[in-house]
Amino acid sequence: AVVKLNTSAAKVVENVDTVSLCLSKGLGTPAGAVLVGPADFIRRAHRIRKLVGGGMRQIGVLAAAGLYALDHHIERLADDHDNALRLAEGLAQVASIHVNPDDVQTNMVFMQLPDGAADGLRNHLAERGILLGGGSKKIRLVTHLDVTKDDVALLVREISEYFV
Repeated sequence: AVVKLNTSAAKVVENVDTVSLCLSKGLGTPAGAVLVGPADFIRRAHRIRKLVGGGMRQIGVLAAAGLYALDHHIERLADDHDNALRLAEGLAQVASIHVNPDDVQTNMVFMQLPDGAADGLRNHLAERGILLGGGSKKIRLVTHLDVTKDDVALLVREISEYFV
């Protein structure tokens, strides 16, 4: 949201007292999240985490990945947004499916498939080394730091080929 809105994180969260930030999605860390809030809230969250067995040992490596991502991957989120729009625009040209590029706000694209097409499309793509997530009619496609412009072009080409 910060990148899309071209503003600061402080501005986005100025009217809330707690915020959670997932580091493993768009920022590309192997795991992790950050929880920020008043000290009493954090103490309660820490206690609840311990009660439900949410602790991890030797977490420094994951913390280092999180710090690296915060320092190096935020600005590049715009690339993911651009790739998602590129993907939506390409898929919008495929007559058999429905994708609205105007709906793309960040790195997510929603593709509406015709009835009964999902399994065949999944198999077609899998034979080409592309894995497509679940869903039988509406499928969410997400770009991230490991998805290139060439990957987007390949996916559009393969989906177009399937529906020819």
